[in-house]
Amino acid sequence: MTSADQRAGDITPILSRMRPSGWAPWVLLASLGLIVTAAWLMQFLPNPNTASIKRDLPLADYFPYALGGWTGEDRPLGETESVSSAAEKILGYDEVFQRTYRKKGQEFVLYVAYWSVGKMPAREVAAHRPDLCWVGVGWKRTAVDYHYPMAIEGHRLAPAQYREFDAPGDHEYVLYWHILNSRTILYSGTQLVTIKALLRQGIAHKGEQYFIRLSSPIPPGQLCQDGGFQAIMELVAPLGPGLSSGIETY
Repeated sequence: MTSADQRAGDITPILSRMRPSGWAPWVLLASLGLIVTAAWLMQFLPNPNTASIKRDLPLADYFPYALGGWTGEDRPLGETESVSSAAEKILGYDEVFQRTYRKKGQEFVLYVAYWSVGKMPAREVAAHRPDLCWVGVGWKRTAVDYHYPMAIEGHRLAPAQYREFDAPGDHEYVLYWHILNSRTILYSGTQLVTIKALLRQGIAHKGEQYFIRLSSPIPPGQLCQDGGFQAIMELVAPLGPGLSSGIETY
């Protein structure tokens, strides 16, 4: 046997170990199964994150009825939230409030929902965002911005979700924030399911959440020029949007 043959013989066991074996696909499937199982188990672990703020008042009292020339009037939830007699059971709010503010023929609607830790998975809250609920009751979404810049008195807020919707005889500008454990969720517009997303959703099950929505027939840039609207936004900011350093992209 030549020296070359000897060297070839020496590495044959190594090469044989490098060849794919019949059980390799099963190892891959088992690994993926463990990851998914870990994501599910994470739903039941305590979440160390804290709330955005600790309110001493219920939402309906936290926001004043009159501020900066705007006068508020509470209104029942409507079709845009897919509300029925069982809405509270479906969405599982701890608190929810909706108020129309009017001033000299102008108006906007402020909607805020709150869920305490462990009350509702983030994916369930996201399932009731305007992109789905409003379209589901007949509105047509006509404009989208997943990273809309907002500021109050020169202070930047976490980017908002910006939408425009049309219905017969109506056009609404909508801004909303989904706050999870003091972090603003930015929707990417894609529906891809990744391992990272599965893990995040598992952790999110224990999260404290706010869903804040502003809707108006007036463009938000015009509203932001009003001092009274800015004052109301200063109350919105501590619920989450003001914590602009905390952002999650979904």
